[in-house]
Formats: sequence, structure tokens, C-alpha cells
Amino acid sequence: MSFEIRYVKRVEMVLDLATYEACEPTLPDGFFWTPWNSLFVSAHALILHNAFRDDLDGRIFPTYRQYEACEHLIRATSSVRSFAPEGTWLIGRQSLSSNHGGISVGRPIEYCAAIQCVCQTRRVGEIQNVSTLPQFRRLGLGRALVAKALFGFIKKGRSQARLEVTAENVAALRLYASLGFCSKKILYSESFIETGCL
Repeated sequence: MSFEIRYVKRVEMVLDLATYEACEPTLPDGFFWTPWNSLFVSAHALILHNAFRDDLDGRIFPTYRQYEACEHLIRATSSVRSFAPEGTWLIGRQSLSSNHGGISVGRPIEYCAAIQCVCQTRRVGEIQNVSTLPQFRRLGLGRALVAKALFGFIKKGRSQARLEVTAENVAALRLYASLGFCSKKILYSESFIETGCL
């Protein structure tokens, strides 16, 4: 496996929260919200890793390809002063119970999607990662995560939300645009990319 340095086109998008119609987002039946808690570092890291390791961003950003690197990223993000717990969430679901010899046994909770945020200034909330496990995509979980983060930003008095997205990630660009985000500028990030993948 070989790598080469390339410049990846990224889009910075912003949303004026004064114009955003904030409401508490709902989830599909059977899913629930889990607020940030340091006990859930591994759950956030596992979702980040499993959502992106074989995806476009996993090929662009090698961090996502290793669970340990994802865990380090979550720990580092959550330990800085700018960390925004009001925008950092997990979505989980209680697995269906199974029947063993006439006794109904509950399966453990599984986490399906996550978002992490920071606030470098008092007025700007920054969305760092929005990740949904492949088997739970197309259920509206990503949209719900972003809306939940925006709701948290507004409650904390933020006036703007900001994020970056890989220009080739058309689905993500559409999602953010549908929520009211506008492209502000194009950025180029240096990255090690597997040759032959992009």
C-alpha cells in the first residue's frame, strides 16, 4: 500500500443561527439521545472509526482508519477549553429483546451515530464530525444530529454555526445546504491519500 501527498478540496459552510428556525429534533421510533459524558469516549470513537474507515474521508484522513487514533482524537477534542458538550451527542437504540426458553432477555444498547462540536469563540459553534454507521444511514440520523447541535448552540447564545466538508461528499453538502448552511470559501487541506483510491 502506498501513499502520496495531495491537496484535498474542502468547503467551509456557515449558518446564521439568527435566521435558523430551531426546534428540538425528533428521532425515529426506537432511537434515543445520549448527551456527552466522558464515559462514552469509546462509543464516539468506535462510531467515528466504523463510519469513515472505508469511506471517502477514511481514504483522505488516515486517522479514521485506526480505532486508537479515533479514540485519541475524541479524547483530545473533549479535553480542550473550546469543547462544546451542548453540541456533542450520541444516538443509540435498544436492540430488540430476544426470547430464550420463554424468558424475554434484553440485548444491550447499541450506538449508531455521533456528533462532536467545539466553540473557538463565544459566538461560533463548530461542527467537527457527523458520523452514522453504514447500516443506519438514510434514516435521518445525520440530519437529526446536526439539528440537535444547532439547537444546543442557540441555547448557549451562539450566533453562527460553521463546519468543513470534503467537496466530493455530495450527500453531506446537500444535507447541510438543506439545513440552511451556505458555502463561504474553498479550502485545500494537505493529506496523505492511498494511491489508486481517488
